[in-house]
Amino acid sequence: MSTTDPLALLRVAAAVQRLSDELTIHPGDRQRERTYLVHRAALADRAVPALAAVQDPATSEQDTEETARRLLEYDRTHDTSRSSVPAADLRWDTDARGYARQEHAAAVLDEHEQEHARG
Repeated sequence: MSTTDPLALLRVAAAVQRLSDELTIHPGDRQRERTYLVHRAALADRAVPALAAVQDPATSEQDTEETARRLLEYDRTHDTSRSSVPAADLRWDTDARGYARQEHAAAVLDEHEQEHARG
């Protein structure tokens, strides 16, 4: 399945919305907030090609950059990086999207390992 498959993007968007709803119910939960930021940044990044058909590509590119930057700043503030190259590394100053991709890959791996441990 393609990462830009519309149905896959719709499922990811629904999951991100559920994470957002959980934050409303549990405000101040740092783990939930970070999980939301990681998945929201990944969704924005994956959706850029699909959204090009319905909006100015600059709009989705800006959203992607802003959500990646929010995750980067969150991790720098709370020291919550989970990958080998921490948020404090200066390379991310010019590549927030790369940072978000790195952190999303780590999050997906963690989630997969947690499911495997339960299963």
